[in-house]
Amino acid sequence: MDIPGKVALVTGAGYGIGRGIARQLAVADAQVVVNDVHAEHGRETASMIESAGGKAAFVHADVTRDDEIQRMVAFAEENFGGLDVLVNNAGPHGSPPYFPEGEPERWLPIVDSFLRAVMLTTYRGLHAIDKRGGGTVVSISSSAGVGFKPYDYTEYAAAKAGVMRMTASLGRLKEQMGISVNCICPGWVATEAVKKYLATASDDEKRAAGVPDPMLTPQDIGEAVLHFVREDSLAGRIMLYHEPGKCRIIPSDLDLFELSEEVSL
Repeated sequence: MDIPGKVALVTGAGYGIGRGIARQLAVADAQVVVNDVHAEHGRETASMIESAGGKAAFVHADVTRDDEIQRMVAFAEENFGGLDVLVNNAGPHGSPPYFPEGEPERWLPIVDSFLRAVMLTTYRGLHAIDKRGGGTVVSISSSAGVGFKPYDYTEYAAAKAGVMRMTASLGRLKEQMGISVNCICPGWVATEAVKKYLATASDDEKRAAGVPDPMLTPQDIGEAVLHFVREDSLAGRIMLYHEPGKCRIIPSDLDLFELSEEVSL
């Protein structure tokens, strides 16, 4: 897809990874619809883009609510003429106790925000993108959703794994609707929240957690999004991006059955 002039909606773009994605899309001359549940942060991102000569507008919406998602998509259509690119990025920061030690009211909202909301936003976004004759959906998953090792933040890992499987399942939409659906699984990204979280960690603790030096930046994730938007022949693909210079895409024909160990029952 040629990006200049295309309309891109980025959820959770008020700060961090979402802001980096929105700004990189604007640098590539996309028209950016900036969404966030925190109006002050979202407006700040839109202002940054416009101050740099780009085109952007902010729309407040809580992507866990279908009525607000519909209003957000309608905003893009009414103010920019349609929607070509959707980036699912929004989601809150969780805190312990996690599943199963925590009560359901602690961990259910995480699943709601990182999986159900992504599916709802994708559902509404696909209908808008289809009106334009095709486009791209990119969801931000996480390295937490990859693999089979124990992980403390269980609800987050489970939701992010669900986004990956949703993405692979929707690879069929390229042929059916001309819409490419892909996702990116970043490792540690140097957002303000992550830097604050790691500020009190020792070097040994960082190494144990797999924190690279340097970490990825929000702009790096924005460039990864641009890759999927430009290379829209890719569909249903999952990008693993754990540290600068180390980026891989999982083969679409990967067979976990063939990779698994045989046991006798």
